[in-house]
Amino acid sequence: MKKLILLAIALLSINISSYACDKGCTMGGSYFGILPQFHKNFAGLRYSTRAYTITSTHGDHTVITDERFATTELWGRFVPVKNVQVFAFVPYLNNEQSSEHGTIKTNGFGDATLMANYNLLNTGDSLRHTLKHSLQLGGGIKLATGAFQQSQHEKVLPINMQPGTGSTDYLVNGIYTIRYKQLGLSNDVTYRSNSENKDGYKFGDRISASSNLFYWQNVKSIALLPSAGIYYEHAKGDEINGVANAQKGGESYFGNVGLSTYIRNVAVSGTLQLPISSTEEYHATKGNTRSMVSVTYMF
Repeated sequence: MKKLILLAIALLSINISSYACDKGCTMGGSYFGILPQFHKNFAGLRYSTRAYTITSTHGDHTVITDERFATTELWGRFVPVKNVQVFAFVPYLNNEQSSEHGTIKTNGFGDATLMANYNLLNTGDSLRHTLKHSLQLGGGIKLATGAFQQSQHEKVLPINMQPGTGSTDYLVNGIYTIRYKQLGLSNDVTYRSNSENKDGYKFGDRISASSNLFYWQNVKSIALLPSAGIYYEHAKGDEINGVANAQKGGESYFGNVGLSTYIRNVAVSGTLQLPISSTEEYHATKGNTRSMVSVTYMF
């Protein structure tokens, strides 16, 4: 039974955009990594960072802008019935933008998200199958619960620096994991459809995908799960009152490296996303290294 529980740890990998596209110039995202056992509830806390360097040219003058985004998020999973997972996320954001024109800082609760996945295929706990498979499909909704009209010095801050987006958005995702003994490969894709907020601003729809190789190893009473792979994201341009905003849109590739440690009912995880390349439309935006650490308790 103990070995079966350890095998189940590697069955689930999920990657959901965490809306840095909405909070930092054109592109963004955050990688979840390998999640714990499918059949258990959990609650946890995670902290992620993202940063961008934007180069804008106005005639003979070049302006360098640095944007940094840190998110502290409460998250959890509830399993109401067999093969169904319900996720909830409540983020708190600290955003900062610095350039020769000064520094802007904002903080506050962002938009809450609810998602649900259904496991269509799962042979992970079957002794008859040497090659293990897991296939999940799901979707969710991002609610307009965060502040998006914050001001500083009596001026409304740029929309990409607001904690919330002011819009209700919809997500669909699919996850396929294949594993042989201790080695496995997890593949996922998420599409997000954004709506227009009451100020007439619509963030461009976006898609993200990843493929990650993982390996689990039991060291006495501790299970270790290192992983490595690639992450891709693409965003359409934003719109203002139905008119395209030429300063938005593009795609990026990141390399993922991560490690999760499971000690009884506690999981501690860390992930780095290292920039490989990016193509930004109409302007130069460099995505810098991203990071995430999380602690979850399973029950």
